[in-house]
Amino acid sequence: MSHIAKGANSFVPTVALRVAVRQGRRDGSPLVDACALVLDASGTARGDADLVFRGRPVHPSGSVRHLGEASDPSVQWLELDLPRLGAAADRVLVVCATDRGTVGDVVEPTVEAFAPDGAAVVRYTVTDATTETAFVLGEFYRRAGGWKFRAVGQGYASGLAGLAADFGIAPPARGTVPAAAPPPPAPASPGPVPFAGVSKDGGPVPFAGVSKDLGPVPFAPPPGPAPTATTVPGAAPAAVPFAPPPSGDAWTFGPVFEPCTVEGKGTQVVTADRSIPPGPVLVEMTRESDGYFCVHSLDKRNKDDQLVFNSTLPDFRGSAAVDPVGDRPVRLRVQAHSRWSLTFRPLAHARRLESELTGRGPEALLYTGPEADLKVRFRDETGGSYCHMTGHEVAGHSTIAAAEESLLVNEAGKRHRVSSPLPRGPVLLVFRAAEGSWRMRIRAV
Repeated sequence: MSHIAKGANSFVPTVALRVAVRQGRRDGSPLVDACALVLDASGTARGDADLVFRGRPVHPSGSVRHLGEASDPSVQWLELDLPRLGAAADRVLVVCATDRGTVGDVVEPTVEAFAPDGAAVVRYTVTDATTETAFVLGEFYRRAGGWKFRAVGQGYASGLAGLAADFGIAPPARGTVPAAAPPPPAPASPGPVPFAGVSKDGGPVPFAGVSKDLGPVPFAPPPGPAPTATTVPGAAPAAVPFAPPPSGDAWTFGPVFEPCTVEGKGTQVVTADRSIPPGPVLVEMTRESDGYFCVHSLDKRNKDDQLVFNSTLPDFRGSAAVDPVGDRPVRLRVQAHSRWSLTFRPLAHARRLESELTGRGPEALLYTGPEADLKVRFRDETGGSYCHMTGHEVAGHSTIAAAEESLLVNEAGKRHRVSSPLPRGPVLLVFRAAEGSWRMRIRAV
């Protein structure tokens, strides 16, 4: 973990981060409220809804949430799903404020961010607070295709009102409930947020759903009541139980690193950033046009090795898990006739299969549950293709090739239903060939 000083910065992985705002306890010391403020490239909020706090716990995009406090009231939790922040969101400030006493009365206010596997990635502690009643602890900001964290440590004697006004918004009056559009429903558990694709304008678009007959349909958020806004900063809220993911559910296979993206056109050879630590990685690919394309990994002789993608799906979006060759970075050969984008991410960022998932095209998934039956429904969109999925029991291994492999799905035809036994997790599921829409469900044994 990177402990940084005021003014310093550090890259953080582009994943769904859990951010703790904590303080030391001392008799009579005030408790601070945690807030997040989403800003554009000019450093300005686009509206009141860009301020996320207890009384407005979910940003309209669903990518920033106030999760409440743990059993210890000196710790509050925020969730920043960095991959899902739209292109218009350039920075996210992490703020603490109090309406009783000053931040200087608080013992060492600290901000600390955690990756989906529970690993702490950055930490900053304020040591120079005095008479301020609000503090920008730090900011997450875009840089070089990824995200960095800067320890800001800027205080405001004018409190949250003055801080918010500096960034173009006015906080709600005390005792009132802020008006906001109904946000997406909060997740049932604090597990990692699923992978989201990117629309043509850069906005977040979760994987497309499927209709009852497995035809592709636009994504719609699941039904359910929006979180109830009942408090404002400084008011006494109801606690929201939260803790980092338990160690038994942590995904530890593959390194955690700063993602990198490569864009190109036509047939090219691509090398992942050499700063990525050795180990298997998640490769995401997008392509806006149609026509055939394929991607191979390259072996130590610089020849085609693993077939990573092989598709004719239009507007392709997919992911795959790839082993590097020894301690060398991942190298890929792309054969295509149009523009494309490749992003290298930690495997921990892949979507998790917990009860049911829908998608389209090839995808790498993570399963950490008990033994179960895997039910798959598939509908071909290109004609004459097949779907193929393998499961890799990765516990105790450092590469995908070394893990025990099971063939889960290997079917041809326009549409079909398959049921396969799934071993206890952690299992890496590789849906390598899937020229259409699919739905997966877990059935307990």
